[in-house]
Amino acid sequence: MEQTKVKMTITPWLAVLALALLTMGCAGLQRSPSSGYAYGYGGSGVSAADDRAAYEREVAKHELGVLGTEDAIQTRKLLKRYESGLEGKSEREQYYQAKPLLRSDAERIRFLSMDSTGKRDQYLESRGLASENFQHPPLVQQLVDENDIAAGMTKQAVKDSWGVPDEVLVAGNPMYGNEQWTYREQVTSSEGYMTETRTVYFEGGIVTGWSTK
Repeated sequence: MEQTKVKMTITPWLAVLALALLTMGCAGLQRSPSSGYAYGYGGSGVSAADDRAAYEREVAKHELGVLGTEDAIQTRKLLKRYESGLEGKSEREQYYQAKPLLRSDAERIRFLSMDSTGKRDQYLESRGLASENFQHPPLVQQLVDENDIAAGMTKQAVKDSWGVPDEVLVAGNPMYGNEQWTYREQVTSSEGYMTETRTVYFEGGIVTGWSTK
């Protein structure tokens, strides 16, 4: 009977302690702005709107890197909001096909601020960016002629320079242009012929880097 009484006395005390620790733990939790879960977390007097703005700023800074001046960050944040407002498959496909050809965030915002896909098509036509009459800028065309590539080139420019890749890996929805292209070529070396593998990385339809091995 004594042992039973001890258990009955300790159990409620443990429950109270566990509840207190859990409450303290929850109060100390902080969401990282880069986690993607910060929206609506209004702890410490931070509003959902402020939380979202902080997250958008961190994303813009990360994407821009060393180019992230204050003006550039604000422009990238605005672009992200325009992109998130795209409605329907046809709007998204039109934009993400054109995005690598639009040379700046400001031009992309101008494109997205047009109120119809028809007007956006007309804009691409007037800028010489429509697929049927598109020409590479002179510096890009020079790289293509030399069978070379550079950061910022489009997938079409790489294809014109190096040909069709041997392998394409797509990350997420193909519409967004996040891909990895692999080229394999037989080259000579001091040990005879060997296979050289070149990998090109694309984000948003443009080259962000490459490797050779």
